[in-house]
Amino acid sequence: MRPADTPYTTGDGAPAPAIPSPVSPDDPTPPPHRDAPRPDARRSVRTRHLAGVAALLGVTAVWGSTFPLTKDMVTRLPVFDMLAARYLISVAILLALRPRALRGIGPGAWRAGVALGLVYGAALVTQTYGLKALPSSVSGFVTGSYVVMTPLLALLWFRTPITARTWTAVGLAVAGLGAITLMSGDAGGGSVSGAGLALTLGSAALYAVHVVALGRWSRPEHAYALAVLQVGTMALVCTAVAAPGGIVLPATPGDWAGLVYLATAAGALSFLAQTWAQAHVPATPAAVVMSIEPLWATAFATLLYGEAAGWSLLVGGTCLLTAMVLVAVPARARRAVVPTAITVEERGR
Repeated sequence: MRPADTPYTTGDGAPAPAIPSPVSPDDPTPPPHRDAPRPDARRSVRTRHLAGVAALLGVTAVWGSTFPLTKDMVTRLPVFDMLAARYLISVAILLALRPRALRGIGPGAWRAGVALGLVYGAALVTQTYGLKALPSSVSGFVTGSYVVMTPLLALLWFRTPITARTWTAVGLAVAGLGAITLMSGDAGGGSVSGAGLALTLGSAALYAVHVVALGRWSRPEHAYALAVLQVGTMALVCTAVAAPGGIVLPATPGDWAGLVYLATAAGALSFLAQTWAQAHVPATPAAVVMSIEPLWATAFATLLYGEAAGWSLLVGGTCLLTAMVLVAVPARARRAVVPTAITVEERGR
């Protein structure tokens, strides 16, 4: 906190204009403390938090819709060929909409965007190789363990305190993931590959790193540039994996339509929405909200492909929705100190 005699400044370093005091000199009531949180500022933070949660919920719905589509397309296309084409189209769309998106951003934003893209790309590659050795339900549950790793990583990396309410939400999310995946009757039985399990756990850890780092580095004003850098880096990673054997492209209009959907709604727009949302939602609540993705995937598979839905969906869905509600609304007990003005240097920390 600034000393009481240090004036607040605007972004260009000039003193902030004086604010007339509403208290009369003859009024014996002491004025409120200058750092007291303003009701309108608290409402603004709360509104942005809820908007971020809504954006993440939309992102998980889109991602959930891709599961049955991707499962169908990879029967005709190699996985990394499809991913390379998907993300190349995604970055092309983002740059076509805003050709100057990367102009004017500093080296720090470049480093953050490329690092985030490398982490996410590595997680995707690792998860895909692990999936080859595991039943899909086991892979889904182990990958979902990033919801537990995220608060632990945030605590160790940035000393971010975790409330009991948030830990409760994390526990409910894990229970919901277990019900939807492991108890859905598709666990496969038999022994589980140790190598596949290790790879999938590694991918979960990388996803947790991505969520925590994105929440730390994302700023609303840089959301578009960060999305371009992330998607572009992922496109390069997937192309590097797919290129040695030659990249196979879709052969039918239907597959091209599916690829365009994956590249736009589930690629460019989803990464842009997630990057913007995590500028307003802390890492652990964001991970809890995104853990609802398997619920969307199961719902879409049931509605569009006629797959059976049992009691595990009801139990798991209830746990996941309860967890999301717990983190969707910030606790009223937290009263952040909102200064009257913030310098550029303070905002960048």
